Amino acid sequence: MLVAVDERDLAFVPEARGSGQSFSLYWHSVHARAEEALTRGEQPLLAPLVDFAYIRACNDAGLDPRSKAGFNAYAGRLHPVDELWPFAGESPEAMLREMRREQSAWAMMIRCQKVFGAAHSRFGPQAEAWARDCSTRVLHALIDEVHGGDAPSTAAYGLVTLVAKAAGLELGAYSLAVEAGPKRGVQDRDRERFAAALGASLIAGAKGVLTLEIGDARRVQVWELADQRLTPSEHGQLLLEPDGHDALQPQPVYVPGPSLPQPI
Repeated sequence: MLVAVDERDLAFVPEARGSGQSFSLYWHSVHARAEEALTRGEQPLLAPLVDFAYIRACNDAGLDPRSKAGFNAYAGRLHPVDELWPFAGESPEAMLREMRREQSAWAMMIRCQKVFGAAHSRFGPQAEAWARDCSTRVLHALIDEVHGGDAPSTAAYGLVTLVAKAAGLELGAYSLAVEAGPKRGVQDRDRERFAAALGASLIAGAKGVLTLEIGDARRVQVWELADQRLTPSEHGQLLLEPDGHDALQPQPVYVPGPSLPQPI
């Protein structure tokens, strides 16, 4: 099911356009349809509308993005199942939070694929393979850091966050959880998205920051991304809290992370 996840994109949805329907009413109708499908024993799978990709696809097909034909043609495009978000009975509010996160991730992946496409045209497929290999080695090192620290391996968990920009293009802004215990690692979807975000950032020579928070100790390891390198950073607070910290919240402790694998 292709869905709008904010007021701006609601103008592209045929059932809402021209009816004066508010986004709140639209979203509750989406949630109701998902619940009905779940009750019938079906697995509702949702895809977020990404405006710039949607408009480009409609224009390429000679269709009006605000037409029912344009919306239906785009909604009918096939996506790998693991890219879609599975509804599992969440509240409308929780469902909207997840879908807004999905919309940002899809937009990031589309931009990353554009970088990979340009690199492929100029350097061949080995450029993307080089970048993804480095990203994979970095992720493995982060997973090892989570499960090799002071916390017991059965209870350890971590949160990895990457933010990167290149020439005004926001390539990566993504967080992923490192799972605990016997599931040691990350979900396949998060693994692919991280590999794309960091890989495209390396190819584009992006600047940014990578962080790892382990457990609930509020101790955040920090690396700076620049010149296709990830360097342990002592400037976490400056990078991550330029406007100061909320005095009502526990103060994180920012520390340089250990050395990470670098591009070969």
